[in-house]
Amino acid sequence: MAATILVAQYNGAAPGASTDVTSASVTVGTSDEASNASAIPIPSSGSNHSFWTPMALVATVAPDTSINNIFFYSDGTNSFGTGVTAIVITASAYDQAVGTAGSSGALLSSTCTDALSGCSVAGTATSDLFLYSSSCKMTVTGSIGAAAGSVGDKFVLHQMSVINTAGAGNTVEETITFEFDES
Repeated sequence: MAATILVAQYNGAAPGASTDVTSASVTVGTSDEASNASAIPIPSSGSNHSFWTPMALVATVAPDTSINNIFFYSDGTNSFGTGVTAIVITASAYDQAVGTAGSSGALLSSTCTDALSGCSVAGTATSDLFLYSSSCKMTVTGSIGAAAGSVGDKFVLHQMSVINTAGAGNTVEETITFEFDES
């Protein structure tokens, strides 16, 4: 029987319960609610960031043998508009997003600070989300055998940033893809 795989988005102090993502909204907050109260404010200078969003694959119905060769990518084109970017990174452990709700999330970066104690992404560089496309995919390490549960041993974290040249209002939706082999 074919496996059932969900894209799970995690929030809160621990990665316990997750939200099944069919379309994700990145907001300034630790939820996936799309609301004006959680919009990323356009700064007068510098940049503001969303809280980062950890995602991972979860098998709710086990594969017959295994799932492996996990990849993550976008369509390769930033259609958010001027002044809006997105970054992505893999992390080997869950880290709760931090920042000031309603203002800006802490920048997800390769250098951890005291605010990110225990940060699992130390020493790993973030990348522009749109560098990854169907012809150049981000590898997400790990696999799962004939069992239900977390697929792989990495989270994919993504974050949006806006600068003062960004236009007011909602951005267009972008498509991100997880790809894997099932046997």
